[in-house]
Amino acid sequence: MGPKQPERLRSVHYVAPNAPFHVYRQSVAGRVDLHWHEFYELCFVHSGRGTNIVNGEPHGLEPGSMFLLTPADFHEIELVPGETMEILNLVFLEEVLTDELRELLFPGILKLQTRLDAVEASGMQAEFDRVLAEFNDSRPGGSLMIKATLTRILVGLARQCRHDRGPSDSGIREALRSAHPGMQKALMYVHHHFREALTLEEVARQAKLTPNYFSHTFRKLSGIPFQSYLQELRLTFAKSLLAASDLPVTEICHASGFNTLTHFERAFKKRFGCPPSGLRKGSLH
Repeated sequence: MGPKQPERLRSVHYVAPNAPFHVYRQSVAGRVDLHWHEFYELCFVHSGRGTNIVNGEPHGLEPGSMFLLTPADFHEIELVPGETMEILNLVFLEEVLTDELRELLFPGILKLQTRLDAVEASGMQAEFDRVLAEFNDSRPGGSLMIKATLTRILVGLARQCRHDRGPSDSGIREALRSAHPGMQKALMYVHHHFREALTLEEVARQAKLTPNYFSHTFRKLSGIPFQSYLQELRLTFAKSLLAASDLPVTEICHASGFNTLTHFERAFKKRFGCPPSGLRKGSLH
């Protein structure tokens, strides 16, 4: 196996030009190489067994498995030797998600992967088949049908996964939501865009608040400055990408949202006790 060089999958190549989504069947033999997306990807495993490695963390896959990936995730799929996996993929842009759906899907650090039992899997298969049929038939109202069905699928996934919510981060989110309804929306935006050149002004705009008020409220409720929270997200992502890939440190620095290598290396060493170059494949836990 050669070096792991994650490929960035761009929306223009995977999402329909006249709609914010695309659906297709995928047959996988062997593996799906490490990559990340500019879009959201919802997957349902129809057949086959393997492992979905998301941000360096392995999750088993088998018939009935379903998972959702955000633009902040990177992953690869390794199949059980001799297996072929059939996956139903539904990719979509952020504009498809309503505020209510975002809050349901992302109340905390929720691992959006589950396995449905036989009855649930049969129902979910029918939902994906409905989306595929509407997408291919191009009938009047097809876009509305796809969005409605996608909403049902995502609500079902969120209900299945809610017990996996991360307690520490969900506490911060609940405190922020209690203070101002827009604060949680801003935090979700950060979690999905932290690898970009985010500014305090841009994030505060998501909450419809002034930067000063947002910054003051965030620190008061979470106990840490906003920039420290943002840096922790970036460092955690960088650590996972260092362990899972063979990308040069410079590329990982920029892929994680840092502007300069010097700042990245200094922050990484302060947080984890060693420079980024000292971490590869299990050398730090």
